[in-house]
Amino acid sequence: MKKSLILVAVCFLTLVFIPASFAQQVTLDVWMMVQADVDLQRAQEEALEEFRVIYPEIDVQFTVFPYVEYRDKLLIAAAAGNPPDVAVVDQIWNPEFSAAGFIVPLDEYVAASDTVNEEAYFSGAWDSALYQGQLYGIPFDVGVWALNYYNKEHFREIGLDPEAPPVTWDEFYEYAQMLTRDTTGDGEDDKWGTSLFVGTGDAIQCITNALIFSAGGSVLNEDFTEAVLNSAEGVEAMEFFKSLQPYNPPGEVARSEEDSFMLFTAGSVSMFWYGEWGEDTVLSRAPDMDWGLGNFPKPEGGESIGTFGGWNMVIFEMTPHKDEAWKFIEYWTSTEVNEKVSSLTPANQEAAVSFLQERRRHPEVIFDQLTTALYRPIFPQYPDIAEIQRNATTAILLDQKDIQQALDDAAVEINQLLDEYYSGN
Repeated sequence: MKKSLILVAVCFLTLVFIPASFAQQVTLDVWMMVQADVDLQRAQEEALEEFRVIYPEIDVQFTVFPYVEYRDKLLIAAAAGNPPDVAVVDQIWNPEFSAAGFIVPLDEYVAASDTVNEEAYFSGAWDSALYQGQLYGIPFDVGVWALNYYNKEHFREIGLDPEAPPVTWDEFYEYAQMLTRDTTGDGEDDKWGTSLFVGTGDAIQCITNALIFSAGGSVLNEDFTEAVLNSAEGVEAMEFFKSLQPYNPPGEVARSEEDSFMLFTAGSVSMFWYGEWGEDTVLSRAPDMDWGLGNFPKPEGGESIGTFGGWNMVIFEMTPHKDEAWKFIEYWTSTEVNEKVSSLTPANQEAAVSFLQERRRHPEVIFDQLTTALYRPIFPQYPDIAEIQRNATTAILLDQKDIQQALDDAAVEINQLLDEYYSGN
């Protein structure tokens, strides 16, 4: 009997006093994007080790995917009932996963948190995770379409101030016209003011949305139930976009944003709209180029408003470890950690300031653009809206339709899509 009591006591004491490092009971499966930057990988690994020290009862395992296959992997796993515990999702995927019931609202977690609050993040990024009045994600990192990259040497060649990029639409048009020229005397234009594109990705919608936002318009109305891109503001925005066509290299419909960016870094194009992460590309491709960065041009008397891109962190409904998952999100989006583990600008504004000062050549310009940026339409079938917009832009550039007709037709298609969705839900 005494031996039995002693054995029970020993087992009890072993369980009570077992070191925390050996008491890991939960392993979180976290899905993220592939990161090629070795320094960033190292920073993420170091941050994970620190998390394990703070929360020894929680382990974290990353599974990473290339962007082109990531969304499909997430949807298949969620539909099969075997999703990760936590994942980062593209802002434009957030409503799709929310509407499907794959991820959980986080409002109660935020209300009880000492570190996560709306004021800490860029407002447009925070709002990108809202769906039907609830918050379904925490912003992790952000990018903005677009900023105006420009070649200072080209400015000098035609007598423009290299420290004064165009501010308004009228100035951008005038500069593009002046910068489009034949410098070789062979009758062929070998310098272009800018480079438009359409391609197959979502970048063109980010550009045209930013023009519409800056003109005071929108793609959908405030409750995302009706298309309004064919408003006077939308038409004005696309008229400006179309007016730049003569001052860019032919073939813009088939060209991607990356193709256009290569024309800029090759010195064939003087001004180009791209996200702030493009600074790294310019420095690597054209290390000797004297270039600058300006805000996205705005209408006279208007505001420069970009379109947000970026990623939100979500918790999946099927996970039995929601509380542990929230602890990881709190940690990974905190000021001290967010700036170290982000490849884009951190969504946490305080972390963003430090990140931009350390890693970008024009931090003030970028931060200013991020503070006014807006998100793309919040709708579970957003890719279908984007395709309709792309077709309208293509028709405008190819002169298949006038601008008002192209946008009116797009609005009809989008409204049919909205009606079908909302009538079935």
